[in-house]
Amino acid sequence: MFAGRYLWWVLIGIGIFTFAALGLDPITWLTIQLSGCEQMAGACEPTIRLVSAMLKPGCIWIAIGMLFMTTLVRLHYLSLLWFWGPVAAIWFVASTPFLLFISADMTAIASPVVLAMLPVALLFLATFIAYLMVPFEDGDTRPLEASAPLRLAARLAAVYSVLAAAAFMPALPRAAGALLDMPALSVVVALAQPYLQTMLTFGTGSMAPAYAVLVLFIATLAASLLPQAAARPPARSTIMLRRLRR
Repeated sequence: MFAGRYLWWVLIGIGIFTFAALGLDPITWLTIQLSGCEQMAGACEPTIRLVSAMLKPGCIWIAIGMLFMTTLVRLHYLSLLWFWGPVAAIWFVASTPFLLFISADMTAIASPVVLAMLPVALLFLATFIAYLMVPFEDGDTRPLEASAPLRLAARLAAVYSVLAAAAFMPALPRAAGALLDMPALSVVVALAQPYLQTMLTFGTGSMAPAYAVLVLFIATLAASLLPQAAARPPARSTIMLRRLRR
């Protein structure tokens, strides 16, 4: 998927999410006011149930699914799917509960309590989606191929973010046990999460190391966009050797 088309679908997904989170509730209120159903007890309940239980969650899931599939197609186009595909999938899984939470009340996102709940995986995901919008196919720059150290730093930061997403995801034990139909696995994951949290925060209990890794990830992606050295032409002896072999 070309960068322009990827940008288009990302904007469409964000637009659907914003409309569902901000626009459906006022539209429902206006519909109730115009219909006058509040004058009869229980007359507005079908409309409210249709919007809150079906239409709004459906639009939210469509938007998240659209962003997810578009990101995977873009990664496949850039030949980055084998490593970054699973990483992006875990970022989406870790970010979805928070997106569903704020979709119920977007005005609460400015609250300090809600901001404290913001998963670091969502910040990694937003950074990566923005990075994939760069039109690599229009130039000589290749994504994450500036140098081996940059590739290694980006992958290490991604691995750390995946571990942090698993460590700080409250629903992971229950989801893992239900998905594999292994109740004992839920207990094991729930017991392992505190130790993983301690290891990733270096015993401080603070998210500062995770944000430091996020800064490193952003810097690595930015550095990979710098002009790369042109490929060195093959030596004359190498060319003559190839001709002799033919």
